[in-house]
Amino acid sequence: MRKALLILLIAMLCSCSFMDEDGSEHAKAELPDIVLLDTSYTLGQSGERPVYIASDRMELWSSEDRAVTGRISFYQLDEDGEVALSGRAESAEIDTDTKVLRLSGNVLFLSSDGDMRIEADDLVFDSSNEELSAEGTVSVSSEDGTFTGEGFSADLVSSSYSFKTITKGVFAL
Repeated sequence: MRKALLILLIAMLCSCSFMDEDGSEHAKAELPDIVLLDTSYTLGQSGERPVYIASDRMELWSSEDRAVTGRISFYQLDEDGEVALSGRAESAEIDTDTKVLRLSGNVLFLSSDGDMRIEADDLVFDSSNEELSAEGTVSVSSEDGTFTGEGFSADLVSSSYSFKTITKGVFAL
């Protein structure tokens, strides 16, 4: 009898679900495949101009081709092995298949070509196509001047940059 009661109790506990205070049920927790602390990660293959990433915390979700980081810094080298671009952010979500970094929180992006400095709250960096985009406020400083605006996009290969709206700017002659 005790054995049957114990089995019934275990079965009841296993079939229970967790409830919030408002009575809604929790979904089953999904966990990353691996969590890395104080890690270095290479996004891309050799010969592709990979992006070298350092982060205080990185969660890898291999089935979703996704990595989520805490504080992140990164750089990419040019053909001569010199740093072509670098940056940092408070966090990032990375599509490891398409090599797109969605950077968030005090984003700083530096390009040695033209000594460009980009600051934003959120910025998307498509490292395969070397394109940048942002919907919010972005500040760009370079040898040509300083501009702040909304809806920023850039093609780093052709060195073309645009804003949907420029809110202030100074063009250096």
